[in-house]
Amino acid sequence: METQTQTLKELRALLQEIDTMRNVKDITDSERVTLELTAVALRDAERVAIAITQKQFVKDMEIQTASLTAQARVIRARVTQMNKMPKVLDKIESVIKTAVKIVTAVAKW
Repeated sequence: METQTQTLKELRALLQEIDTMRNVKDITDSERVTLELTAVALRDAERVAIAITQKQFVKDMEIQTASLTAQARVIRARVTQMNKMPKVLDKIESVIKTAVKIVTAVAKW
């Protein structure tokens, strides 16, 4: 991706030079046509470089998204595991409360 970025910078610099040369008034018509054709070719090359850069960017984002998805899965699994202990404690608490109620009821007899 680094090379594509550098290529884009170079293409844009060349396009700027060509545009500057095309605006000079004392060039011949054939030179102007040659410069315009060169500018068109450079713009096409720029579009190709941009398309390649976009594809690489999308691939990089997909890789990072997959990594984030995997991390989210791990986090959800850990949260589920952490939530098991309070649920067990809640069940033990309800059993103890029931036992206390039974003992209290038996003690009243």
